[in-house]
Amino acid sequence: MKIAYIHGFQSSSKAKKATILNTVISKDFKDISFIAPDFPDNFQKALSSLEDFVEKSLKEDELCLVGSSLGGFLSILLSMKYNLKVALVNPCLYASKFCLDNKIIGVELENFDTHNKFVVTQDDIEFIKTKEATLKDFDQSKAIVFLQTGDEVLDYTYSQNFFKGCEVLVREGGCHGYDGFEKEVPTIIDFFKKA
Repeated sequence: MKIAYIHGFQSSSKAKKATILNTVISKDFKDISFIAPDFPDNFQKALSSLEDFVEKSLKEDELCLVGSSLGGFLSILLSMKYNLKVALVNPCLYASKFCLDNKIIGVELENFDTHNKFVVTQDDIEFIKTKEATLKDFDQSKAIVFLQTGDEVLDYTYSQNFFKGCEVLVREGGCHGYDGFEKEVPTIIDFFKKA
């Protein structure tokens, strides 16, 4: 089995949770391989790049995804297309609303890790909205969800209300980055290993 970490908005393969996953898996789960792919900041290019990554990976091994924030949204879309199990950590379900609420459309943004500059366009928002409309068809039995009530970026109740068909673990306090993530890794692995 291979586990891939799908990072969030303005992040990269160097994300803290990617590092934690790599450390715990390499130490305690030697039968599992780990990868954290980098992909473009642009939504449409990100999804296309990840689809290529998944198709290549599935030729080699079983693949499961751990998606954080926007990476959670992308992981759901990939799960729907390729029938993958996913662990979602403080996932962003409504990326178009996030962009609109934070007034970032048409504004030059910078990736925190790579320092790549990019702009979210109205075309990107329309693309995201078409993908958001498909979420109702997601097979929730393919997911386990981890939420922290102290998430300062996303309202955790959106995910709590949406995910009714899978195990949802709501932890009090914490933050968007998800405090104590290393303690959740064995639960994620157990879920992935279940038939």
